Amino acid sequence: MPRTLAEWFHLSSGRSSFKPNVQRDRQSVFCHESQISGEIVMSIERRFAAAQTVKMVLYGDWGVGKTHSINHVSWWFEQNLLEYPAKTVIVELGDITSKSRFDQLVGPFLERIGLRELIRLVHGYQGATGKHVVADLKAKGVSGNVAEAFGKLLLASPDETPPPAVLTSFDFLRGLRSKEAASIGLGEPLVQSDDFYGVLLACGILVRAVESRQLVFIADEAAKLEDIDNDDATRRHWIAANRAIFDDNNDAFGFIYTLSGKGQRNIPTVISDAQIISRLGSNNLIELKNLDPTDVTTFLAKLREAFVDRPAVEAAVAAGEISSADYDWDRYPFTDDGWREFLEYWNINQEQAKPREICDKLDDVGFRAMKDDLKLIGPDSLRKARM
Repeated sequence: MPRTLAEWFHLSSGRSSFKPNVQRDRQSVFCHESQISGEIVMSIERRFAAAQTVKMVLYGDWGVGKTHSINHVSWWFEQNLLEYPAKTVIVELGDITSKSRFDQLVGPFLERIGLRELIRLVHGYQGATGKHVVADLKAKGVSGNVAEAFGKLLLASPDETPPPAVLTSFDFLRGLRSKEAASIGLGEPLVQSDDFYGVLLACGILVRAVESRQLVFIADEAAKLEDIDNDDATRRHWIAANRAIFDDNNDAFGFIYTLSGKGQRNIPTVISDAQIISRLGSNNLIELKNLDPTDVTTFLAKLREAFVDRPAVEAAVAAGEISSADYDWDRYPFTDDGWREFLEYWNINQEQAKPREICDKLDDVGFRAMKDDLKLIGPDSLRKARM
């Protein structure tokens, strides 16, 4: 059997490398603690205090920890459900072209919520409000064709296989073109930004009424929207949708974008348009920066505590498998010289000092040490990893 990093460096059960997993580790904060507990959570608390929906744009360089941060936000909502009742829906923005419209986000959001869940919500709406779902959605600003499509979902029971008309309505709401839509009275396919916004609006209204929670949509990796800047009509379409999302009149659902890019100048126009930023507010435009030397040290310490089985390591030291003269828990899995040079590398190469890059290099130098039968990582292993 080939050696593994997990056994060689005594990683905790279930760990295969030094890289965090955005789902398994979403409760943990390995870096950016002051920004997450300060700016991000503070933004959420401030919005709830003012009875407003969560609205935020989180940006930073590729690999800096944005996806981990939003998954932590989702976990945070779950832990604080009584005080901050919310339900998050996270999707990664798919392939985008200069002609892609807002259905590129609406469709995946609906798929993540799921047809059966939407059927449950429309059935629960009348019981929660005493009002008919179609008429009330229209009264709350949802366009007629969108409201009617939600109404068609009443033809199915949450516990039964949906009939064709319900499947057609779900496809209609996702922005798909279907010949059957006209035959059940849904009209032309959704193309307008107001209609796609209306789909999200309806979802937010349903969740708030049935579950007494704020629905928060989270769109990850929105930097892909930069291609849309090349087409005037599509750019106007996205700006209109985002303007409606971030407007104070939207009190039905929250929305968070994350995007990769250094500095505000790299935020796509469809998000950075002045009308959108003025609605968003500067306090809700948050940058995650590369790690400074102190942050790198803290990041590695938190990884060590979360990922390494310390009793197993110290048993290996006691057994002579790891040199007691070179071992120090506070710099494990490095020797003193290896630890000092590893930190110095990120101090010199600050533009690369991002959690993903650091974890990649940590796995690499660990692999080099393992190949050379070294239980601790020293300068030679760093050289072989081109550090």
